[in-house]
Amino acid sequence: MNTKTGKFDLNMEDVLEAWGPADGARELIANALDEHALTDTQEPDISQDDKGRWHIRDFGRGLRYDHFTQAENEEKLERPDTVIGKFGVGLKDALATFHRHGINVVIHSKHNTFRTEEAPKHQYFTKPLS
Repeated sequence: MNTKTGKFDLNMEDVLEAWGPADGARELIANALDEHALTDTQEPDISQDDKGRWHIRDFGRGLRYDHFTQAENEEKLERPDTVIGKFGVGLKDALATFHRHGINVVIHSKHNTFRTEEAPKHQYFTKPLS
């Protein structure tokens, strides 16, 4: 697991003002379903804990730093009838929506743990940590 930490600029100040938390959740669920379809792993687990927090868990390959950038996904483009997303904007849009509504998100991956926060631009990395 990558033990280095840093910030990555998602540049998500005014994205999709009309979206609410349900729209963000829909995008995360779509990503989990796509990973299930692409990796033939078990279906995503969606649950709410006793504190009212929602958890969306897939059993795929895990998020990496570069999944937070917008880019067409060749794997998804090759299987358009199998997946929901293709362009790499759903995760970023979901995080922006949750942030705008004051919802804290923590993403646990076998590669790293990701959180959103506001920070001055000068604190951001411009390339992946290695």
